[in-house]
Amino acid sequence: MNPIPSASLLVAAISAIGLVTISAASETAAAPDAAAIRPDASYALGFRAGGNFAQNYSSFGLTAEDIDEAQFIKGFMTALREEKTGVDRDAMQKVMEQLAAMLQAREKELGAVNLEASKKFLEENAKREGVISTPSGLQYEILAPGGDEKYQAPEEGKPANKQFLVNYKGSLPDGTQFDASPEGKPVTMTLQVVPGFREALTTMPVGAKWKLFLPPNLAYGEQRRGRKIAPNSALVFELELVKIED
Repeated sequence: MNPIPSASLLVAAISAIGLVTISAASETAAAPDAAAIRPDASYALGFRAGGNFAQNYSSFGLTAEDIDEAQFIKGFMTALREEKTGVDRDAMQKVMEQLAAMLQAREKELGAVNLEASKKFLEENAKREGVISTPSGLQYEILAPGGDEKYQAPEEGKPANKQFLVNYKGSLPDGTQFDASPEGKPVTMTLQVVPGFREALTTMPVGAKWKLFLPPNLAYGEQRRGRKIAPNSALVFELELVKIED
């Protein structure tokens, strides 16, 4: 016998996908009318399911434009109702393999285009006044110089376990932002980051603010990172090193 009552299981399931937070006080309140909440609840469930789906599949380059909406909903509801599908399982597996092959080929083609675009962007960027290029290919410009304190590499055989308190904002060359630390709230990082970011953290002084320009090989390379960072994307970061901690 399951020690958790079925009603509590439903609450746990709904809470797990982030829809609501239910307090003990709500257990004594009158139950909402099912018909009244059905439209909004259905949208909320669909929104969450779509968000989870996007999170799982965007790394393969799948977009909403690749989906036949009517067929997707039909398949979703068939599975939800635990009904028999009219499509043979082997045929379904085959078409999923075809989808994977299509996505792989498309990502490869996109990666080749982006590699050339990134190369051109960085070549032009290197000519700008104030941009410094390192032997690795990292480019940066100094927005604020900082002080004298810098990262000190550990002695041979000892782990590099320093932590870096930073403010940052990441974007693509066209200005599309894909990530940022919370406004006014520096975040802690280690050296387990992309190579270009790691080089900057171990080079810049505390208090400095740099604008970084990472070639694909110092960023995520041929790997896609979600919807915005496509294969072989050059990345731009504004990075402020607030503090280095043990």
